[in-house]
Amino acid sequence: MSHNYATPMTPERRLARLLSRIPEDRIVRIERAPDAAQAPRWRAAIGEAGSGDCPADRWSAPFDTMADALEAAWRAVRPPAERNRGA
Repeated sequence: MSHNYATPMTPERRLARLLSRIPEDRIVRIERAPDAAQAPRWRAAIGEAGSGDCPADRWSAPFDTMADALEAAWRAVRPPAERNRGA
């Protein structure tokens, strides 16, 4: 009988995994703001190294979790070599 010893991906572990994949010289901005129904929503942007800021067109759509917003922002700007690895 086989056993699955994999540890479930908690929100904290997922966020740590995402942050470890983003190069340290990139600018990361994360915001939480209420939507029209006053529910808190997250969005994120990742700027180029040395740019000093994140352009307005780099912001992700609003998401329920910080990790989802950060993952969407990273998928939009990650280098082509990283795209084959998944999130």
